[in-house]
Amino acid sequence: MRMISRYCRRPFGSSSSNNATAALNFSNLEEKADMIMKELLSKNETVGTAETSSGGLISAALWSSPCGSRCFKGGGIRLAYGINRDADKKGIEEAQAVAAKWGILYENGVEQSVTGSMEHALEIAYAAKYNLNTTWGIGESGICGPDSHPKSMMPPGMGFVAVAGPCELTTGVIKLNPSSSRSRSENMMYFTNAALDLMNHLQQKPR
Repeated sequence: MRMISRYCRRPFGSSSSNNATAALNFSNLEEKADMIMKELLSKNETVGTAETSSGGLISAALWSSPCGSRCFKGGGIRLAYGINRDADKKGIEEAQAVAAKWGILYENGVEQSVTGSMEHALEIAYAAKYNLNTTWGIGESGICGPDSHPKSMMPPGMGFVAVAGPCELTTGVIKLNPSSSRSRSENMMYFTNAALDLMNHLQQKPR
């Protein structure tokens, strides 16, 4: 797998340690989300989300901002993809095209990815963007615990968050190392924090 700046192993401003995960609280998330929403408002942009293990916490953080009603257009939680099949198909095709540019190719005969993978996080970020017709889409695909995933055996607190921005330079994916926590709520915070950090980072990229 070719490593580039838009695909990172560690989340910006986050940690994989249990202590760091436990120290997070919703106030921390609110502060980060408010910065994101103010930046969106200043550019007349919008955002939507697609979440698995964070269970809507990314959406809640963004909605908590005073700018929430103006920039946050909605989200899906534990949906296969979205409600518009054409938008889903477009999102998967876009994710595959971006992944291919990064040197990440799908296996032959595989049309879409599985939960807890880089490809899945990117696909649902694009699905959110196209289903909700937003400037930005955030996708989260991870394992919140308390047990490992029954099929992939990925441990709790491991997963990926992705942001599909207005262009390739503002699109990225982060791999989250296992958090060492078996607490679902702590891992939900962990995934949400990483998603907000990535979104904030990509908003600063020149276009």
